[in-house]
Amino acid sequence: MRRREDLEMSEEERERILRRFESLTVPLEEEAKIMVKYRLKDMGYEVEVGPLTLPEVKLDVYGVSGDLCVVGIARLRASPSAIDELNGKVEALRRLRPDKLRPRLLKVVYIYRALPGLKERAEKEGVWVLKAAGDYAQDVVEPRF
Repeated sequence: MRRREDLEMSEEERERILRRFESLTVPLEEEAKIMVKYRLKDMGYEVEVGPLTLPEVKLDVYGVSGDLCVVGIARLRASPSAIDELNGKVEALRRLRPDKLRPRLLKVVYIYRALPGLKERAEKEGVWVLKAAGDYAQDVVEPRF
């Protein structure tokens, strides 16, 4: 049997392992950007998608094409409060930077896991929920334009 001391690692070793793990994974925000763009293209929309970072608002997913604007956040786990967060960011844009929005607005939440109540709330408010599923993303809630 191994002793507890043998299983413990230094802070330096933990940091090294964490850096290595992070270098092997695509950040969730980057994956969201790629998958939203891909799914929109499948639906016939060519939208350049990236993050939007302003002093007032940060969105993980943002893109415009013609009269369409896509705004979203990426979360490992999302509950209905993620929709509140997204709505708050959209309202801040409307108030402070309306030039960043378009007449048709598609709100999206990209997730790994949906917590109870997210799907129902998203359907009620017309928020597109995309769930990471292996090499593709599947709709938890269909997009409404």
